[in-house]
Amino acid sequence: MTEPHPVINDIVPSVVTLVHRRYRKYVDRTDLTQEAYAWVMTRISYFNGLLAEENEAVRLANQRRIGWQMKRAIERYARKEKAARSGYQTNDETFYDVITIAQLLPYVIASVVNDTAIEQAQNLVNDGTPRKPAAPAEGGNLLATLIDIKKAYELLDEDEKNILRLRYHENYTLQQLSETIECAVSTADRRCGNALRKLLNFMGGESPYQ
Repeated sequence: MTEPHPVINDIVPSVVTLVHRRYRKYVDRTDLTQEAYAWVMTRISYFNGLLAEENEAVRLANQRRIGWQMKRAIERYARKEKAARSGYQTNDETFYDVITIAQLLPYVIASVVNDTAIEQAQNLVNDGTPRKPAAPAEGGNLLATLIDIKKAYELLDEDEKNILRLRYHENYTLQQLSETIECAVSTADRRCGNALRKLLNFMGGESPYQ
């Protein structure tokens, strides 16, 4: 049987630690480790090839990619264990995506800037619009989604709030945004994207089932 590349033995414990920290009440570290190695062995030749890359920069990028994929794989396992022990189905969980957040963010920020109730933001959103139907757990509840986004937005740093306010409330173009915060257009775009992803992480991150 093909043995995993030695680097795998470094990736597994670090990924397991991240997932176990969040799900330690529902799953043992040993079970997560076994799940990680079982997942690796289903694609061992491919991973060994990635880790044998001679170009160091590419090899390190491959390591990060494997770690990210491994985290999502064993997190799916941990979520199922949590669901089984807590008495619900994994499709009852709630996840969001950057597109959904970006579409709803103008309404949320308007409620923050104008100091109005989030229910008023709900009334401004056209029925059936800014969400993809049937995401594993958007829950179908627009008000709950708006509340989640608002809570996450308020956790951002002031600079991040300001960037999102300018972009999604004031409708600044990337050019206008770059001039206002005095940076290159590409930097303004990156900072805006980073703020959105940070907001998404505050809301629980992307769905591990995608």
